[in-house]
Amino acid sequence: SYLLPIFTTGKYFEQNDKIWLPIAIQVHHAVCDGFHIARFVNELQEAITQFKL
Repeated sequence: SYLLPIFTTGKYFEQNDKIWLPIAIQVHHAVCDGFHIARFVNELQEAITQFKL
């Protein structure tokens, strides 16, 4: 089995004055479960929210 996570992003777009970036995450349940994915997504969202150009 392939145990590394696979991250796939789509093209970002603007909608309702927000910028959206579709992201898909594939993981093997033997090494990661929903808790870990939720934690990663929350931390990613926080980092993006705090990002300043």
